[in-house]
Amino acid sequence: MVDGVPQQSDIIKLDLNPRKGHEQQRFRPVIVLSNNIVSQYTNVVITAPISTTQRRLPLYRDLPDNLNTKGTVLLDQLVTLDYKARSFQFVEKVPSDFLLQLLSVTQRIFTV
Repeated sequence: MVDGVPQQSDIIKLDLNPRKGHEQQRFRPVIVLSNNIVSQYTNVVITAPISTTQRRLPLYRDLPDNLNTKGTVLLDQLVTLDYKARSFQFVEKVPSDFLLQLLSVTQRIFTV
């Protein structure tokens, strides 16, 4: 995080409510996937929620063991959030090699 602005690879916690159906809800950690230019100029970040789910799906990736945050990144539930309106808390950063893995998987979602 730089000057109160979430950065790509940050894990932050914020309230995801209101949500509906199978969308992730409540105060939970998410990982910021969007480029820093997005958060710097728009007050929004594109994120993937982190859950303690035990399901193994192709778009889920377990966080590295050396992080304080435990769980699985749900890349099938990307969401754009206004971080200022949701009062976020910085938790920690993920390693750059893990971020690149997440971005690679995410890219496949939008590729024909």
